[in-house]
Amino acid sequence: MGERIVNSASENAALVDYAQIESLLEVAGRRGVEDILFAFWRSTDDLVERLNRQIGCDDFLEAARSSHALKGSAANVGANGLANAAKDVEQCSKELNARKAADALERLERVYARTRAAITARLEKAA
Repeated sequence: MGERIVNSASENAALVDYAQIESLLEVAGRRGVEDILFAFWRSTDDLVERLNRQIGCDDFLEAARSSHALKGSAANVGANGLANAAKDVEQCSKELNARKAADALERLERVYARTRAAITARLEKAA
């Protein structure tokens, strides 16, 4: 596969809406954002696990629902790349395309790992 690690600021900017993160920091403070993200990471881990089961069992209706839920929650915390990846899984699931759905889910998992690292790095810089 050979996917490279994302390091550049422009690639991370496409991955994460840092203005959304800043807005959350202004409203909730660092501790509040950490709490929000803890719940988001836990929920996302659960949804990704469900998606793996659902797509593995060709349960595309539930996979579309799970990916739709993930798309919304990701957008709420500024994880735009993850929201877009979830949208792709949702669309492939609605098309009942097992191979495309599995490929989209693999991409989503990679995007999720990069998103989590990028947001965590940003929070570490917050006062």
